[in-house]
Amino acid sequence: MQFCPDCRNLLYKKEDKKENMLVIACRICPYQEKVEGKNKMRHETNPTEPPLILRDAYEDPTLPREKGVSCPVCGHPRVVWFYGNRESMVQTFACCNPKCRHNWTNHA
Repeated sequence: MQFCPDCRNLLYKKEDKKENMLVIACRICPYQEKVEGKNKMRHETNPTEPPLILRDAYEDPTLPREKGVSCPVCGHPRVVWFYGNRESMVQTFACCNPKCRHNWTNHA
């Protein structure tokens, strides 16, 4: 972690779109500096990555329940949903029927 020499707040990595480079910048004051060498980070996404499948998602009380959607396999009227793939943010549904546990996505 690095801190701003001016106001001592945490510095965050961000892209300088004008200069097309990575910088660390303060969110409080205008301080920023160019990131050099191995401190650079690269984020790649893989859009062909399959969605996450959670067979026990129906047991998780923190997942939101979706009203008006039923399981396409067993017809159970209660399903939960979550984002199954962080890169593409595909909404994934899971059947709340413990005998079914079917997961599916709702692509456009």
